[in-house]
Amino acid sequence: MQFTEAFERLGYSIGAQRQDWSAQNERGVCISLWRKEMGVRDGLLWMDTRVHAGPFDGWKDKPGNHKRIRHLRRALDQFGGLADVVIVSGEPGVSYGTAQPWLAEGARSGTRWRISNLDENTGHFEVRLEKQEQPCSASKPPAAPQRA
Repeated sequence: MQFTEAFERLGYSIGAQRQDWSAQNERGVCISLWRKEMGVRDGLLWMDTRVHAGPFDGWKDKPGNHKRIRHLRRALDQFGGLADVVIVSGEPGVSYGTAQPWLAEGARSGTRWRISNLDENTGHFEVRLEKQEQPCSASKPPAAPQRA
């Protein structure tokens, strides 16, 4: 799937395909992550630009970084840090390759991405995949008896 198509599948529009790394709409924020810049922590995907991203000088002044900072701040302020994600398979700085929207379906069911750290001065951020707790109906306390 193409980069813009992946964002559109999640309900977002990319303004400038070659410059934008994120998007927003009335319901949320979506960011792109490079597959090769991701790690695993506690058995779940995770990405921290201080650890996984290419050299800072290569992206710090890019328009996509400045826009992403605004989008990440909005995700933290308005959506509890939750964000939609597009995983990009290409080579950072060279080509997007293919892109896949993160859909919480099938084996991914019950997962979501959360921004856990943002340095607004630089654009460094951390995002992690979370597994949502599934409530068990057997563990719910019995309903209180109704009074007549």
